[in-house]
Amino acid sequence: QRMAEAKAAMPAHARDKSTAGTPKKPASLEARRYNALYKGLHLVFTNKFVEAEAHFEKHARNEEALPPSLRASHLVLLGFVKFFRALSTWGKGAIDKALEVMWEAEALAGKDTEDKLGAKLTQAHAFFQGAFLQILQKRFAKAAWNIRSSWKCFQGAMTDLENFKGSAELKAEHEASAKLGVGAFNLILSFMPPIIITVTKVLGFSADRVLGMKLLREAYASQRLMSPIAGQVMLFYLTTISTVLAEQTEAMRREAELVLDDILKRHPNGLFILWTKTSYLRSCRKHEEAIKVSRIAAAECKDAPALAMMSEWQGGWCYMLLHKFKETKQCFQKILESEHKATQDGVPGFYCYTAGISAVNAGDCKEGVSLLQRVEKEARNLDIPHEQYAVRAAVRALKSLGGVDVSKAHECEKFLCACYLAQMELILEWNFVKYMPDDVRKTVEANMDVWHSKRTKLGWKDRELAWYHLMSSHLAFWANDKKKALEQGVTAVAYAKRAKDSTSTLLAQCYFTVANIYLEQDPPDFDRAQKKCTRAKEKCTGDLAKRMNFLIHAMKTRIARLRKQAKSKSPQEEKETEEETGIIGGTMNMVTGAVGGAVNWGWGAIAGGDGDESDDAVDENKLEKT
Repeated sequence: QRMAEAKAAMPAHARDKSTAGTPKKPASLEARRYNALYKGLHLVFTNKFVEAEAHFEKHARNEEALPPSLRASHLVLLGFVKFFRALSTWGKGAIDKALEVMWEAEALAGKDTEDKLGAKLTQAHAFFQGAFLQILQKRFAKAAWNIRSSWKCFQGAMTDLENFKGSAELKAEHEASAKLGVGAFNLILSFMPPIIITVTKVLGFSADRVLGMKLLREAYASQRLMSPIAGQVMLFYLTTISTVLAEQTEAMRREAELVLDDILKRHPNGLFILWTKTSYLRSCRKHEEAIKVSRIAAAECKDAPALAMMSEWQGGWCYMLLHKFKETKQCFQKILESEHKATQDGVPGFYCYTAGISAVNAGDCKEGVSLLQRVEKEARNLDIPHEQYAVRAAVRALKSLGGVDVSKAHECEKFLCACYLAQMELILEWNFVKYMPDDVRKTVEANMDVWHSKRTKLGWKDRELAWYHLMSSHLAFWANDKKKALEQGVTAVAYAKRAKDSTSTLLAQCYFTVANIYLEQDPPDFDRAQKKCTRAKEKCTGDLAKRMNFLIHAMKTRIARLRKQAKSKSPQEEKETEEETGIIGGTMNMVTGAVGGAVNWGWGAIAGGDGDESDDAVDENKLEKT
């Protein structure tokens, strides 16, 4: 039934393969106008960013040949490129430029009297992208207002589509654009904390993840202008956001693989697509393959160094998860050096810190100390949490040297231990233990046990003991030893409470880990998971607190969803729901079935308190004195 519904939703040219060999009709005026947009977006997805920006800029200023809404569409796609440039650097200048383009597009589209539906959709996309840039600027009130404006435009466009009297081809373009917008809107809002979802529903917004993915699939399968962007949004959820939310299923990975294979046939080596492929391979623990893909992606960005460095970031994390610290250092040092050449924005302090501890763990203490000493100077924007974290962590690592001369740092066990724990702390902060290969997890366990055996000599305090037990809990969990994982997690909570480290997310991390263990028990203990999640929220402090809060909100949403499923569904129904929301079911026939159809224009025409439950709390008298 789902396959039949999917096929019915496909455009005629994709549904009827018999038209594939028929001669194309002469291109209409609409087709010629739209082909300029296709050409520009094709340049974006083949990594010709400078050429793409010039192309969009040229057509946006062509008042004689194009109506305002299409010129505004060129500006929106120009803003799309600048949007990703801004995300790659976190730079105020880049964000301001992208916003300027978005508001120009919105104003220009409002002047169109020829294609009011197209103008409304262009305004909706401009409001939506502009709102996200304003969130990066921390201008939340303005962002909320523009999200509201975007939703009103998309809703109005969906209504107008029903009575659209233009050509079938133009209607198909507008329909794909509307489905992309409404689909992305539903999907992204569904990530928000429960209270925000409740408020958005009261205001008339929709936050339905299943509906969002359904509309995005249909937009992707349409082969219209917005098809590759819809595919990219889908992939970002399936490969990246779903892993952060801890809800990625095997069905999602299969769908991601299908979409990646299909979209890379249309746009070989597209940078944005390769980024999501790297994330997909990392989630499958295929790190060597992921590193190769990140290398290809970096090489493809000759005219966008800042974007290329995001590929180095991916490669650096893969090397870290393989315990190849020399290569990790090289990746982050390369990003750091590039920051000075390509931009004055970004998080150079964080890159410098990561390169420094990686150098020490690779055996080059001299360079490692030198990099750690540079962190405070490199951290130019202390409003960014990564930079705050890097400065504090670098100071703590250097402090462990005591009075030891730098030339003898390699002989200082306290310093070596501090840098190893710092590297493991990074992996825990980013919740990446699950992506470690089994042999690396065993290596980490052995190394941590060695340092733990020397804890008295090294002068470990409650903070170090808490991180040790927290890592032990994660390692036991992914080795499928849930009993040991819970014991270690609860012990980590006890030490973290005693450590009282308000500069890190340590205590919140420990509660969060215990909550996840309760949730993964068979059957799940929803009440305890909920209580520990609440504790994590209450105790979430430190430089990376916002990132941790996002994970906590995601877990709360997941607990509520699983609790609801457990009450209302049989195991078979739950499996069917996973297939439908994990979304491999017949809908993917739209993706594989839509390739190769004949079209007159478009892609076919172009190439609470500290107390704990008594039965899982640790007796503080049994904790080590530190």
